[in-house]
Amino acid sequence: MSEVVEYGWRRIAVAGAAMLAALLQLADTTIVNVSLPTIDGSLGASADEGTWFITAYIVAAVVVIPLAPWLQTRLGRRRYFVIAVAGFTAMSLLCGFATDVGTEIVFRLLQGLFGGGIMLLSQQIMRDTFPAAQLALSQSLFALAIVVGPTIGPTLGGVLTDNLSWRWVFFINVLPGLLAAALAWTYLRDAEAPKPVRADGPGIVLLAAGLASMVYVLEQGERAGWFDDSTIVTLILVALASLGAFVWWELRGTATPAVALRVFRERAVWATSAINFLQALSVFGLFVVQPLFTQSVLAFTTTLGGEFMMVRAATMVVMFPATQWLVSRPRLDLRAIAALGIVVFAIATWWQSAQMTAIADFGTFVSTQILGGVGMSLIYVPLNVTLLRTVSPSIMPAAIALTRLAQQIGASAGAAVIIAYADRASANHAAALQAAVTWSRPAIHNFVAVHGPLSLGALGQIVQRQATVLGLADASRLLAVATLLCVPLVFLLKKPAPAPTGPRLVALPGYRPLPMAGGGSRERAKVA
Repeated sequence: MSEVVEYGWRRIAVAGAAMLAALLQLADTTIVNVSLPTIDGSLGASADEGTWFITAYIVAAVVVIPLAPWLQTRLGRRRYFVIAVAGFTAMSLLCGFATDVGTEIVFRLLQGLFGGGIMLLSQQIMRDTFPAAQLALSQSLFALAIVVGPTIGPTLGGVLTDNLSWRWVFFINVLPGLLAAALAWTYLRDAEAPKPVRADGPGIVLLAAGLASMVYVLEQGERAGWFDDSTIVTLILVALASLGAFVWWELRGTATPAVALRVFRERAVWATSAINFLQALSVFGLFVVQPLFTQSVLAFTTTLGGEFMMVRAATMVVMFPATQWLVSRPRLDLRAIAALGIVVFAIATWWQSAQMTAIADFGTFVSTQILGGVGMSLIYVPLNVTLLRTVSPSIMPAAIALTRLAQQIGASAGAAVIIAYADRASANHAAALQAAVTWSRPAIHNFVAVHGPLSLGALGQIVQRQATVLGLADASRLLAVATLLCVPLVFLLKKPAPAPTGPRLVALPGYRPLPMAGGGSRERAKVA
């Protein structure tokens, strides 16, 4: 394995390409959501057809994530990253030019296929570009993209749709995508030469069938009525059969598996995967609850709703120096920092549920959003650093891919579970409130007397609105509990070894790398 640590302007260029690509891919997971009604109207799509503009992208991305290490080995890191970013950018442009429903869905599917591997590659590139002693810094920078991307998506989507056109939701990716691809092509180096690894055809087919079916069920199950819909039932059976056969084939049936499932023997991998699943379920479940509450109940505009979520992202940006400093302290247990962040995030989520009323305003939730941002800033970086320090480099790509897959599935599950739970909780609260609204109650009698016969309809709307608030508050409390389940899992991870120590080298950007004996290069530097 070649040394690919960069210094000076090369490091800025490579890290900038990786972070920019990750930011674009993550923002695209949420940027389309707020523009969906406008896209449906423009292309003449029904509500069911319109959901495929989102589902197609997610299904394709999830299928590619576990295959990314195999593609990287076969194509080389530099070539695969450039292909992924350039393909993602090209499909974004074509999505913006689409004029009918079928074309838009196909281009979104292809966009997901190219974009699925970007996160894995970006995290690896950030890790390899910085020296081992600066692992905390590289993962702190990467975490900014993880959090800021999905958060700015709804805000940016709303602003572009309201002021320009829904097509700019896709066009906005073009220039940053071209810049990231150009920087990677110019400056990114391969850690290892490409290898002609044989394709595991049966494994890839089984994986694609299983994951695609599972994600479809999670994305469409609530809308279709779950087990009342024959398509959902069929795809549940397909997912179970395909994934079961895939696991057997990868472990027993082939000598060249497409996905290195055996890395799950490593405690760091399966524990981090479980944490990522639950944490993504909570975070993306909250991404569903908050827009529903602020826009459906409080009547926030799309832009104001986006600004509401940006409070948390801004907090994380402000917390960046403190997080990086904490994670760099050799005497601090990274697991304890992550556990603290999980507890703080859970408290913020539970506190939010207590503040959810039909008369709340923007200022009501600023404190909970800030506290949630503080909690999230303490979670991702310690967990990533712990994983990268406790897993051997030989299995690192597979470990990152599988933990990232767990995170993506958790995000889809979070959206599905929380919508179903909130709907049922709201229905139960509505039934209870309607039973309590009787003519014998003086308050009801007075309300009708004051507002006249038409007040019965208004009273029904008040009851339904309050039921929705109570249902969403219950969903927030469920997410808080799910978050707390991560705390014991954190301490199943091994305590990572401290970062390497030694003289701190300060690169002199004006000098070029000098050749080293045995290949590679080193930067001319001075000891600080």
